[in-house]
Amino acid sequence: MNDLISTQPAPRTTAEYKAAIKQLFAEMDRRNQQMECDRRDITRLEAETAALKTETRAILASLGARL
Repeated sequence: MNDLISTQPAPRTTAEYKAAIKQLFAEMDRRNQQMECDRRDITRLEAETAALKTETRAILASLGARL
């Protein structure tokens, strides 16, 4: 959250506002790409967790453990 505070002076001219807006859109795109990457990682980890859960239950059942 600390990166939300800008150390740059407020834009004053039309060109400065356009540049600031362009920079904001670039940052939004970067964050959207990062979120998509995070979503893929979460989906992969959920699948791995489900597989490990199934494997663990099978091992416990083979050892006679009650589930």
